[in-house]
Amino acid sequence: MIDVLVAAVAFTAVVAAGLALLAAVTLVPFVLALRMADRRGFPSARWGSLALAGAVLGLGVVLLALRSDASPLLAAVGLPMSFAAPLALSLLEPGQPLGGRTGRHA
Repeated sequence: MIDVLVAAVAFTAVVAAGLALLAAVTLVPFVLALRMADRRGFPSARWGSLALAGAVLGLGVVLLALRSDASPLLAAVGLPMSFAAPLALSLLEPGQPLGGRTGRHA
């Protein structure tokens, strides 16, 4: 009976750790990109979608690396891809044309 309880607690801990890692790889760059774009006056929708696309692409690289016989270091390459949009925003100054501009809302 104790071994079933230990297995249930271990399973719950592994699932919680996996969900926390998934949130750190997808949600954190998205929110960070939205805040940075808003502060710099760039369109939030464009940079938020770029952040989500980077997260999906990064998770895809990690999945392909883990499913194939590739080195686990290839999986480490996919994780920083999700932070590409916030990194690009940190390099842009407010008002640069590369960042885009927000539309007029009446």
